[in-house]
Amino acid sequence: MSIRTKMDDARALLDRIPELQRLCDLDLLMFFAKHSRTLIVGEQLAQLLGYGLSEIARSRDVLLAAGFLTRTHNPTRRPRLYVFATGDEDGRSLPALVALASTREGRLALRQVLASAPAAVADSARSRAGDADPAFPGVAPASA
Repeated sequence: MSIRTKMDDARALLDRIPELQRLCDLDLLMFFAKHSRTLIVGEQLAQLLGYGLSEIARSRDVLLAAGFLTRTHNPTRRPRLYVFATGDEDGRSLPALVALASTREGRLALRQVLASAPAAVADSARSRAGDADPAFPGVAPASA
């Protein structure tokens, strides 16, 4: 499959799942797709994925609101149990997106489409203003 075809597939899938707008959204989605029942705290997610805690919290809230993820509501327990929604009950092609993102070429295509989206452009501008680029955790942005 050509790179152009992968990009077209990525764009089509992301058009059907408009909640996914940032690279962190995709990375967190894939984390939960691979670890479908996970007992974890936000700080651990941030450390594992290389994003800031606020980015992880925002993306987690996106996944929860979209119904891709559920979590326990026990205020006395700090680690929460997160459960990934593996089905496609609403017809938005979540399994197809996970399958595409499970390949190197597919993941690169999805990241490229997301990186060119308006939300990602705004995130990138904030990153250049001081923080490292979330697309490349631990790497400081190049100076112009």
